Amino acid sequence: MTRRRLLATIGLALFFTYVVLRSAQRGNDFKYPYLAAQALWRTSRLHVSAQPRYPVSFHVLLSPLASLPIGLASTVWAVLSFAAVGALPRIFERLSGLTLRQQAPAWFVVLPFFIDALVLGQSDPINVCLVALGLRALLQKKAMTSVGLVGLAGLIKILPILHWATIIARARTWRVWPAMALTITLGLGVIVVAVGWSSALAAIREQAVWLSSAEKPWHLVARHADLRVNNESLPIVLARTFGDLGANQPLHALSLGILSLSRIWLLWGLVLAGLVMAWIVIAQKTRTAEPQRATLGMFALTSIVMLASTPICWHHYFLWLSPAVIFLAPRRRLLWACGSLSLVGTALPVARGLGCHMLIALGLFTVVAYDLLRRPDGPPQQATTIEFDGLPEFALRTSIGALPRRD
Repeated sequence: MTRRRLLATIGLALFFTYVVLRSAQRGNDFKYPYLAAQALWRTSRLHVSAQPRYPVSFHVLLSPLASLPIGLASTVWAVLSFAAVGALPRIFERLSGLTLRQQAPAWFVVLPFFIDALVLGQSDPINVCLVALGLRALLQKKAMTSVGLVGLAGLIKILPILHWATIIARARTWRVWPAMALTITLGLGVIVVAVGWSSALAAIREQAVWLSSAEKPWHLVARHADLRVNNESLPIVLARTFGDLGANQPLHALSLGILSLSRIWLLWGLVLAGLVMAWIVIAQKTRTAEPQRATLGMFALTSIVMLASTPICWHHYFLWLSPAVIFLAPRRRLLWACGSLSLVGTALPVARGLGCHMLIALGLFTVVAYDLLRRPDGPPQQATTIEFDGLPEFALRTSIGALPRRD
């Protein structure tokens, strides 16, 4: 083992230990789903109010892990998360054809988001890995496996289920539809087995009511929740920067207060509609394009639409930019610039308040969309020309047989 690899291994081991210790001491976000799942394990009842932003299916899936002491559970969760991140370069190599060295500028952009997610004990690294594996399965003509893997990510967190749209855009088989129905049935079945039919429906209904009545951006603004600069969701950035919030201005936020909140929500809706329309047009244009490039491109676009549609978008959410930066890996200067701007934005609270990372995401959406529309099958391969002085000998052998040896 070289000295560089030894130092990298020691550094990774120390970082892993730090993540586990922090999680075991309830110093990160893992404690929230863990405690909700632990309550289910102990009482056989779903406690939606304990963690309403995660689907109740995640409470059920995590409950066996929550039966363990939090220190051991944190270790298992960290192993799964680190393994997911470690597997992604190879998965992206299969999706893009790029080696790890060629992916380096892309990882410069998104690695800080992955580090943040690992420290916080978040599920996003696992979800990105599941979706990427699902789309790799799609390229291998395994549509049902693809739908199942993306569906599993949707059972852990709601937003990744949007990548079923990516599968629909790229798949050319009817099997995706029964696969989706089967995945939904199995997800519901897992909850029913855990708590019973009536309790499962009641919990799902309670969570749906909560999400529809308390988790829209106007609900967050009304109760002054999650308006701090770390939340870079598009509607909150617009409300925080241009909206009239009265005396409830978040710390470090640059607030102009020039638009009413109703106009802010209209503006957000228009931006989101534009992204969706562009997504639909590109999905149609790339229908017959080269599968590998088109699938990765649609993966990138769907991920950014997902980020733009949520009212909550913390710093680590932007690891979903991974497919976009992998797609744009040949644009090395662009990615080095984006990564540098991202680091500056992370360091400056005012930049986060202005939605620095969301602006980067929207810019990457534009560049990916432009590349897909301009060259659906990718840039033309440069031909290698070999010039010979006269007819090459191997051609003569092919046409008239072996030539006499030349001494």
